[in-house]
Amino acid sequence: MEIRIITDTISTDEVKKIAQEQYDDMVKAVIDVERCIMAIGGELHSDANEKLLEAGSEQKTYGV
Repeated sequence: MEIRIITDTISTDEVKKIAQEQYDDMVKAVIDVERCIMAIGGELHSDANEKLLEAGSEQKTYGV
């Protein structure tokens, strides 16, 4: 399943198309709130997370 990095606005129709290609009515996404980008698609959230890291996002641990 393809994972796309979204750096700009994405339409509801585009999200629906991605969902239909993968889970029919659901799509997984991981968001970098500091950079305002997201990785959408893929089988696991960790796959999308890895794509964001490859695209320059930083993973931070808060709390504990």
